[in-house]
Amino acid sequence: MARDYAGDMRWGWTCPRCSADAPVTRDPSSETFRWECSTDSCPAIGFGFSSRRKARLALREFSERYRNIYR
Repeated sequence: MARDYAGDMRWGWTCPRCSADAPVTRDPSSETFRWECSTDSCPAIGFGFSSRRKARLALREFSERYRNIYR
């Protein structure tokens, strides 16, 4: 299943709510990783991940769940 996304360079980097950039960065105060929508009006955020990969996987999972809510 993860192989389906291997060729997509944008995978895990867009906000599921507004499709804006959602960069994954290291939080220096907690030594964990987080993703946060770059749009000021969008409240989407994820934090507390032990690796950049886990943050991107969580962002993808959130995107899939969010899309399924509004089908």
